[in-house]
This record gives sequence, C-alpha cells and structure tokens, in this order.
Amino acid sequence: MLKFITNNWKLKLISLGIAVALWSFVVGQESAEITVRMPVVMTGLPADMVVANQVANEVELRLYGPQSLVRQAANRPAAKQLNLAGMGTGEHIFQVLPEELNLPPGTEVLRISPARLKVVLAKRFSRTAAVRPVIKGNPEHGFEVAEVTFAPPEVTVSGIKQEITDLDWIWTVPLEVTGLTKTTTLKANLRPPDGRSIRLSPTTVQATITIRPRPAKVPAPAKAPAPETKAAPETPPAPETPGPSKAPQAPETPEASQAPPAPAAGTTGP
Repeated sequence: MLKFITNNWKLKLISLGIAVALWSFVVGQESAEITVRMPVVMTGLPADMVVANQVANEVELRLYGPQSLVRQAANRPAAKQLNLAGMGTGEHIFQVLPEELNLPPGTEVLRISPARLKVVLAKRFSRTAAVRPVIKGNPEHGFEVAEVTFAPPEVTVSGIKQEITDLDWIWTVPLEVTGLTKTTTLKANLRPPDGRSIRLSPTTVQATITIRPRPAKVPAPAKAPAPETKAAPETPPAPETPGPSKAPQAPETPEASQAPPAPAAGTTGP
C-alpha cells in the first residue's frame, strides 16, 4: 500500500493540484444573487445654488450572476455620479441605468431602488449667526464655568431663504468640562440644525472655557427673636351721659277778658 502511494508521487501531486483548481473554478461559476449598495455622489454644484431636498445617499442593486463576479461587485461598488454643473433652479431627475453602473461582465441587474433620483436646486442665501455653547459635565468640586467665548464669535450660514431666516445662532457639539480646574482652550465643532440643508463657514471655532473658583457661600446673619408683645387690656365702655334737660314749658295763660265799651260822648247817666 505504501509503495502504491509513493510510486510516481510527483505526478499524483500535480493531479491533486489540478483537481483542486477545477473544483474552485466550478464553485466560482455557481450562480448567486446578492444585494449591493452603491453610493450616490453629487458633483459640480454651482456656487450660487443649494440642494433644497433630501437626496438618497445610496442606490440598492440586486445582482445575479456567477458567484465570483457578484462578490467582486459587492466588494468594490461603483458610485453613481450626479453632475449638477450648469443646472439652474428647479427640479432635476437622474435615471439610474444598469449600463452606467460599471459592473463586471456576466452580472445581471434584477432590481434598482430607487431607479430615479430627484434633485431640487434653489438660490443660495447667506447670513451670520452667533455661536452658542453646549456644556457637558461639571468642573472639579469647588470650581464653576464663568463664561465661554468663541473665535470667531459668529459664522456664516448659507442655504435656502426659508431655512435660514430664523436662524439666529448655531450650537456647538457638547463641550466636555468634567474635572476642569483652570481655563481651557479647545476646538469646537458646530452642529447644524437637524432637517435643514444648510452650510456653515467655518465648521469649527476656537472655544475658550473660563474656569474660576466657586464663591464661598456666606451664611446669612441669625435674626434676633422678635420681642414678645402683650395684648392691651380692653377698655371698659364709657358710661352713657344723659342728654341736656328740656326747660319746663310755661303754662298756658288764660285769655284776657274784654273791658266793657266806654260810654258814648254827650250822654249822661241816669
């Protein structure tokens, strides 16, 4: 048995190598179906324009073909280029065509999603916005953040008019101050508002975080107890004084009797 194995061993080794190569070739030719995600890249955007809508950042491809080829496409996906050079304001549609995807020969595209990409261009407007800090953590015990200043203190914000009109400030990403005991200067990245297609210039600023000892709390002086007050004794009601007496009314006098009439002149008595 051993003689059979060792006899012409070189030829047998070559035969084994050929068999392995054939097996690898056959396995590589087996068909496979695989999903590939292709990035979308926009180029040539005019300087006075801005993309006013959300554009898909990748296209999903469903490929079918020899296993080795579809895996090759998955490992090195080509990018879908959207050339915006020379385009004006408004809506622009880009088709995603299989022949433009630069796939290995022998692969079949079963599905493209999305098959159409819409890009809306609008006039670019600009304004300035103040930089505001977002603080994370706390300084060392006994210290506090006195202030945060930026250089530059303002940045330029550009985008479509309705998205920047009310944008008075831009927040930084959180600035870590945990454990600080002295003033620190660092680079701060700016965070554009979510859901808005805006550009910032610059995108980073220099932040100076001023740290100072926390003022000691002075205890308030103790208040003296208020003197005890006694209620005043009740005053007895004043005695009722009689009113002025009325003078007695004079008795009514009888009427005077009439005197007899005087005798007429020239008459004599009897």
